[in-house]
Amino acid sequence: MRPDLRRVRPAELLALLAAVVAAVALFLPWYEFGGVRRDAWNALTVAEIPVALAAVLAFALVTATAYQRSPSLPVSLAVWTTSVALIATIAIAVRALAPPAGAAERCYGLWLALAAVVGIVIAGWGSMSDERPYWSARPGGGSPA
Repeated sequence: MRPDLRRVRPAELLALLAAVVAAVALFLPWYEFGGVRRDAWNALTVAEIPVALAAVLAFALVTATAYQRSPSLPVSLAVWTTSVALIATIAIAVRALAPPAGAAERCYGLWLALAAVVGIVIAGWGSMSDERPYWSARPGGGSPA
């Protein structure tokens, strides 16, 4: 089965962009400890896991939308993506307000991750609520040949 990229709507494109930013942000500096900058994997214990899971689910949402003819899997993935990204947003916001012990400074990776998971929440919500036909659908119900 080949993907049909005409099925991907603006919400899914936002999910893809935010997922890429979230995935990259996990490897950027989040905190500074005594002059040494640490990424999310080295600075945190579990708060980075919801961010990684939200990014994976956002990628899965875009993939399912492009490959599936039926909207059932993309809609269920949109629900899961939104839920997990909301949990990730809360986890990152808590870690932004209360950094780990010994952290002297918050770095740009933390803020990029926070923006990315908020983007994934918005994209997932938009994907769930967007009832417009795919870009390839013709008005009146017919699809292009």
